[in-house]
Amino acid sequence: MNVDSIITVSWWMILPLGIIGSLLHFLFDWTGHNRVAAIFSAVNESYWERIKIAVWPVVVLHVALFAAGGYQHPSFLPASTIALYSIPISMIGLIFLYKAITKRNVLWLDITVFFIVIAIAQAIFVLILGDLAASTAMIVLSSLFFVGLLAAFSRFTFRPPREPDVFVDPLNQKYGLRAHPDLDAEERMRH
Repeated sequence: MNVDSIITVSWWMILPLGIIGSLLHFLFDWTGHNRVAAIFSAVNESYWERIKIAVWPVVVLHVALFAAGGYQHPSFLPASTIALYSIPISMIGLIFLYKAITKRNVLWLDITVFFIVIAIAQAIFVLILGDLAASTAMIVLSSLFFVGLLAAFSRFTFRPPREPDVFVDPLNQKYGLRAHPDLDAEERMRH
């Protein structure tokens, strides 16, 4: 697959990625609280979980594009890694910006920001992919950061940092799986 084809697919996938990410918001409940599904889906209402459901669809697309020929382009891994790291940064930045104005979460703004963040990530990916002349060291470093990001998204689902701005569920002030209302109720019943 040539760079132009990768770029075209990347642009066309923005809306489907947003829809898939939106559906991941419900996957944990739909699977009966499956722990594997928890890695890819939202388990509570924290900003981290919103970021997670934006990252995973983009990861899947980039892995598919890499397998379809992206591996032939030295700039692919650095472009993908930088695009993925832009998701948490732009999500937090845009949500905190609009909340500074509205003083509260607004569902339609949350959804709009979600789609904008995916579009920003895809734009960054496309721009870097087309212009970067990546060295071997850059590819190796990008690969390490790519794997590190995926490991963080897996680990922080089950063991989130006790950080009150990004990882806490604003509805119940709990973290990770314990913030899910159904799982919290099950735990209370056991004690």
